[in-house]
Amino acid sequence: MRSQKAQQWGWVLVFAVTCGFWWETAGPVFSQSEQVVEVTIKDFKFVTKQGVLRLGFPTVIKVRNEDAERHDFGSTMFEGIPTQIEKDGVIVYGRGVGGVLLDPKRDATFRFNMSRPGRYEFRCSIHPNMTGELLLLSAEAV
Repeated sequence: MRSQKAQQWGWVLVFAVTCGFWWETAGPVFSQSEQVVEVTIKDFKFVTKQGVLRLGFPTVIKVRNEDAERHDFGSTMFEGIPTQIEKDGVIVYGRGVGGVLLDPKRDATFRFNMSRPGRYEFRCSIHPNMTGELLLLSAEAV
């Protein structure tokens, strides 16, 4: 009887370890549900950090103003698509959101689904020579 219980617990242990290995390797797949772009405003420039952006996936753009001046982050990429902006604890939803003003040392987060391939510029309306861009290619274009 004892060896039967030990054998049952042995199988439970093998199953648990196997599931643990599977979960460990599957973890990165599950955690990639959002694609993140980080944009830092510093020295009157947009510094962008991003991976490959894919169509149809939830996209998050995190913008942080590290300058001592107020800046704007705006783009036509949000035209016609549902967009959520979170800034200073307030969340705003809409279509065709133009952008957001960022005071020094403040940040904002944009959430939307990338649905159209293309080159998308962003800019600061206060300082017109400040521009940056995101490039979104469809899988067929790669």
